Amino acid sequence: MKRDLSPAAGGINRILVRGVNWVGDTVLSYPAVQQLKTFFPKSHLAILVPSYLVDLWKTFPYVDEIIPFQKKGGIGSIWEDLNLSQSLKERNFDLAVILPRSFRSALHIFLARIPIRIGYRDEWRSLFLTHGIRRTKEVLLGHRVYYYLKLVEPFGKIESPPSPRISLREEDRRWADRMLQDLGIPEGTPLVGMNPGATYGLAKCWGPDRFGELGKRLANHWQTRILLFGREGERPIVYEILRVLGAKGIDLTGKTGLLQLTALLERCALLVTNDTGTMHVAAAVGTPVVALFGSTPPLTTGPWGEGHVVVKKDISCSPCWKRICPTDHPCMEQITVDEVERIVDRKLEELIHKP
Repeated sequence: MKRDLSPAAGGINRILVRGVNWVGDTVLSYPAVQQLKTFFPKSHLAILVPSYLVDLWKTFPYVDEIIPFQKKGGIGSIWEDLNLSQSLKERNFDLAVILPRSFRSALHIFLARIPIRIGYRDEWRSLFLTHGIRRTKEVLLGHRVYYYLKLVEPFGKIESPPSPRISLREEDRRWADRMLQDLGIPEGTPLVGMNPGATYGLAKCWGPDRFGELGKRLANHWQTRILLFGREGERPIVYEILRVLGAKGIDLTGKTGLLQLTALLERCALLVTNDTGTMHVAAAVGTPVVALFGSTPPLTTGPWGEGHVVVKKDISCSPCWKRICPTDHPCMEQITVDEVERIVDRKLEELIHKP
């Protein structure tokens, strides 16, 4: 007989959440972690996350401890896994909620001998769980916020899920102020962010020439400066944009930590982006998003909240979830600069000229 998991049953004093591995999914998992802390307000709640995501949890008020680990591959990772599991075992957790659905994430928790282990069932990892949750079609088609909330439903009814929010420290905001000053951007200049890359693959990406042309038009019409965000490896994409956009564009690829990125996004009037983690970060600090979707479904991974606009074409092969388009990329090719410009103009009219 499975143990009663309701908070009233007691006995759950130390909780571990195995966090997800991506920036966007981290933000979308916030409501689930917050809800878990709401169910068990007096319990110690720790989050286990890859070290490169620690910053996104530093300011999250619903966790009591962050446990970072190095996410490695290869044979050498076996020893890392064993050491991690032993370290977790020594912390005497009563309950673990495993947000990723990977075999390895469940194995870590199993080897740590945590008595209650909750996660999504899968072919082999179900052996490592005490409470497996079915990944139904309804769950898979729903938004990722609900996907993660489903894992904490065994603890009680969720009346109204909280929204993903990133809390910034004043030191992060001061850093953003200094950065903008160092870039020579006068105070009060409208800022538009752009994120032209995507971690999952080029199939999610609108053309850099189109980002460049859009940025040039916005800079000329609205006297904006365009902040170009991305990972270090996406710098070649940004170079292509800057060839079109010119001096009105500012290359910030690889130049910010996660909270620094967040602080700059908070300064932007809006963000034009592919389906990226940066999109979710912007939405979580209240920056409106114009999101360009092709190979992925916005109902599942779209920006959360009000005030955002999703641009997507009704293409028979979309969503395909492919990393590289095997044809001529119609889902993105059919999104024109004129169309996106009209949408952004309407948003800027609302935002810049609002009373």
